[in-house]
Amino acid sequence: QQMEIIEAFAAKNKCYQAGAALVPRGLMLHSIGTPQPSAAALARYFDQYQPGGQSVCVHAFAQADGTVYQTLPWEMRGWHCGGSANNTHIGVEMTEPSAGMSYAESAEQITGTYHAAVELFAHLCETYGLDPLADGVIIGHAEGHRRGVASNHADPEYLWQQYGMGYTMDGARRDVAAALAAKNTVEEDNDVIRYHRI
Repeated sequence: QQMEIIEAFAAKNKCYQAGAALVPRGLMLHSIGTPQPSAAALARYFDQYQPGGQSVCVHAFAQADGTVYQTLPWEMRGWHCGGSANNTHIGVEMTEPSAGMSYAESAEQITGTYHAAVELFAHLCETYGLDPLADGVIIGHAEGHRRGVASNHADPEYLWQQYGMGYTMDGARRDVAAALAAKNTVEEDNDVIRYHRI
């Protein structure tokens, strides 16, 4: 699948309006924790002052077909982890299977979303000169909590374990490193990431 980034900035969101600067030193992977496979629907939902009455906003939502809806500029501080990693890490949410999906459909959705996140992280590591295998550069929300830089959540591993997918954050870091290495060997014109605004 070809990754496609659609700029859908959440301009009504309190976090976007605060507009604090971020120098990305890492990437944090989240899973949304609710049955919603559409990144577009989530981007629309976050385009309000306080979604669900909370001051929250991530940088992007990834969905299974490779489409990524970017809700904050990468160099704007997000409110995605309830801790100090908001000051250092870009936050990306993976969408999750809807309630009515079969196990096979759910597994396909999770797999597609995982690969979209890996491609996005490889792109961001390339953009910001980040080493995906260096300590603390790519972390999940749960790992952030264990490091004392994020609130207590079990994502994204909890979702992968629920469905027996075999994905781990260590594996994700290795996959991002492999995708980054592959990007550096592919000719530039084959590796264009298309940006669209909506």
